[in-house]
Amino acid sequence: MHRFFIILILTILTFSVQAQDIIYFDKKGKATTQEEAYYYRKKETGNTYKSVYINGGSTYFEGEIPSASNTDENLNKYIGKCKWYYKNGNLKSSRNFNESGVEDGQTTLYYESGKVWKEIDYIKGEIKENRYVEYSEDGRVSRIFEENFNNNNNEWDLYSSDKSISKIKNGVFELESYTKSGTARYISLPINSEDFTIESTLNLEKLVNEQKVGIIFGFKDWDNYNYFLLSNGGMYIGYVYEGISADKVEGMFASSFQKGKKNSIKLITTDDKMIFTINGEVQYTCARFSLVGSNIGFVISGKGSVTIDDLICKEINYKNSSVSVSKSDYEVKATGSGILISEDGYIITNEHVINGANKIQVELTSQGLSKLYSAVLVQKDADNDLAILKINDESFKPVEKLKYSFKENGIVEVGASAFTIGFPLALSGMGKEAKYTDGKISSKTGYNGSLNSFQTSIPVQPGNSGGPVFNEKGELIGLINASVRETDNVSYAIKLNYIKNLIETVGETAKLPDDKSIQALTLEEKIKLLTNYVTLIKIK
Repeated sequence: MHRFFIILILTILTFSVQAQDIIYFDKKGKATTQEEAYYYRKKETGNTYKSVYINGGSTYFEGEIPSASNTDENLNKYIGKCKWYYKNGNLKSSRNFNESGVEDGQTTLYYESGKVWKEIDYIKGEIKENRYVEYSEDGRVSRIFEENFNNNNNEWDLYSSDKSISKIKNGVFELESYTKSGTARYISLPINSEDFTIESTLNLEKLVNEQKVGIIFGFKDWDNYNYFLLSNGGMYIGYVYEGISADKVEGMFASSFQKGKKNSIKLITTDDKMIFTINGEVQYTCARFSLVGSNIGFVISGKGSVTIDDLICKEINYKNSSVSVSKSDYEVKATGSGILISEDGYIITNEHVINGANKIQVELTSQGLSKLYSAVLVQKDADNDLAILKINDESFKPVEKLKYSFKENGIVEVGASAFTIGFPLALSGMGKEAKYTDGKISSKTGYNGSLNSFQTSIPVQPGNSGGPVFNEKGELIGLINASVRETDNVSYAIKLNYIKNLIETVGETAKLPDDKSIQALTLEEKIKLLTNYVTLIKIK
């Protein structure tokens, strides 16, 4: 009889322990009843736990929790690699924690489809350099800078003087001016994407009628910057270039502005436009401004103070994708290739590439980053299908010395090896990554015996037009301008002498690239170097 009671007591105790190991939670991670639960958590072995969805029975979480809360999952201490899942079984997030329970290492977030959404690198609980990468489900990649003022890792200029003071306190940035001249603080934040967004939340509780506060961006110096400011009387948008002010909006009424409260401002660049919003409502749209400088920050005019909650900058299409097409590319009528022939932005291509263009854009890629610039036609030779362009974009900075050379004479030999780098079908499936193709010199004359070109066996497609042709030494010997569709691997290139003749008509570019060091490089090294000088040309 006693033995029966002992067994019964042990059974009850075992059941009680097992019941305690299962905790039910709602969607927010708060403990709840089984009837109201979204998932339940149970202990596996040691500190290892597993959570399971109530409906469907699929895994919700798995990982180590050395200190598990029975009331609120947000109070848990996690260590090692922990994973969360969607109901369909796809991974939702993968996060790494150190022994102190602080997020450390790479965190990856996923869409429910299984595709990667965000990749964030943490160092002891802080996002590395306040930047992370975000992916859209169609393959576009954006880089996000997110400043929440939890620290001063971004090296804001925090100081006090008899004119102003700035400090980071309790997760906000405080800026105060003691004089009528106002003050500003900014950090270096280069934007390397054609399209981007900038947003911030400003607390305007202490704003007086004559004051203006807001964002300065593309800031080089006080003679070159852009601005988006708010006052109790309206908003102010414009830029200063070489000391000349261009006010787009001055004191315009903003319907969504909230006086004396927090206001979220955001500017969006897309295609050739800039869109300015306040508290999520569009207030003004205009042609985009050029970013002369790489600084961004906050400014306040007059005597007063402002606090800022955050600063978020999103570089859209930060990396190239071989399958994605940006919104601005939908307006492109044609594409071609070209090559830089001077450090200050002169490019040579085919005349037929830019014929009939209303607008010319060139895209340069350096170290994996692409940037789009506007360009103009400087000189052309329609008879020999050649054109010289010049980048005339304020954001363009001269490149370092071109490390390739033109062949000293225009002679090509039949049977010699040659290759081209260009952008075939860039917006039609092959992507905007430069493509290398090679072949042989087939003939010293071109189509129908034309004397201004030579024939090669280099395979080319639409978009290769204007692309440079190099010999084995990495010397420029011609420019792709045609192919014969009915045949395989028959292409034609304009001879170097005709290219030189056109360049000589533009005095500023008379000095041709003449760096012979490329000849000592391997073929792979030559291609990697030359790709920096080959341009994708877009015609609108």
